[in-house]
Amino acid sequence: MPAKGNLLPAVLVANNHYLPRSRGMAAPVGATSFALEAAACLEEAGAFSGFILYSRQEGQRTPTLHSVTRDGLPCLVMRFNFSMHPADIRSALSSAAMELTRRATDTATGPPMLYYQTDTLLGYHPSHLPACVTHHGPFFDDFAEQFSEDDTFQAFGNPEKALHIMRRQELGLAELLAARHIFVIQHSRMQRDYLVGRGMDPARMREVSPPIGPEKDRSTRPAAEILNFIESAQLALCTAVARLDHFKNLDLLVSAGTELMDRGLPVKILLIGGDESDNVRRTSLLRDVPARHADRFLLTARLAKAELYSVFRTARRRTVFVCTSRYETLGITPLEAALSGLSTVVPHSRPVEAARFFPPGATFEPTTNGLVTLIEQLASVDLLKRGAELNTLLEGHISVPRFRRDLIRAWRSFSEMGRSLPQR
Repeated sequence: MPAKGNLLPAVLVANNHYLPRSRGMAAPVGATSFALEAAACLEEAGAFSGFILYSRQEGQRTPTLHSVTRDGLPCLVMRFNFSMHPADIRSALSSAAMELTRRATDTATGPPMLYYQTDTLLGYHPSHLPACVTHHGPFFDDFAEQFSEDDTFQAFGNPEKALHIMRRQELGLAELLAARHIFVIQHSRMQRDYLVGRGMDPARMREVSPPIGPEKDRSTRPAAEILNFIESAQLALCTAVARLDHFKNLDLLVSAGTELMDRGLPVKILLIGGDESDNVRRTSLLRDVPARHADRFLLTARLAKAELYSVFRTARRRTVFVCTSRYETLGITPLEAALSGLSTVVPHSRPVEAARFFPPGATFEPTTNGLVTLIEQLASVDLLKRGAELNTLLEGHISVPRFRRDLIRAWRSFSEMGRSLPQR
């Protein structure tokens, strides 16, 4: 790692709801593991000051800050709402960043550089501080250009929420394009193409490899229900998602699984995702499954990282991991599955960034027939061997050490540019 004198202090900005109380908890969104890995990397380099965790609190007139600790990480929770005066939100972000940096006496020196995991607050960034951003969330107008209006509103929740997200993204993008002091830590080429296409200067962007590496702790075992389900299957199709939303297109896995069963292929379907409270959504996914096939489906809430990796390890001999997403600026979980040696397939689709890492034989046309055709071809394949070959292929491009190297190079470059900017 480089000397911390080369690096500006790092303050990461994330949604309070999405940063778990401990690193062993299940991540509610893919950006969580990315942010935690970035924090660990910057901490090791002596450049991490803490997290600003924003939390919407309707009814307040001005932002408030209070200290918390999450799994040993110093944090300030900023409660705010979008009805507040923008100057008040900017002032709160600035105060929080300066306070965290002041407390971190054994960290890098210089003005703090804020690292936003999404563009939610980018339009409120304090103009006197450098910043960078990784757009983990889907780009509204990019999605809307490729899918129907109905799909767009379903994906983003409802028309009101969709328009709110659109406005927030427009505000953040305008700030990003206009500001010489805000940079991009690019985690996908789809992200790069979108931003450059809208006028972003490539000189202010640096690409990083995804921070993915299978857990080395093999003491964790899958829950008995999942273990029995996998071991009783001749062929299992598995997927895992943080949220059961329209972006994930989970109906595709259910319909393809049902079609395969109707054709006489003895498959079982394991779907891991959502909160414990999402039982209504899980039930609705099975609404069109004939009663005769119902016991061949198992739907369960999302798992902590160690538990999920234990499922991947256990399932390698008889399971295909299926990513069905409509739109992913990256797609961490299918990459995790493949790097765990699990035979993995992904949609052959431009809006799914992870697809570029997979060979042609591991991609399918994103339709029921396309997925059914590929699974029928894989039914007679040695899945353990196929998974090992896929693992070897991806290891050449993706690893945690590669991510850490890329991130520190990016942080050093942005630190140099940030220090050279005139102080406002």
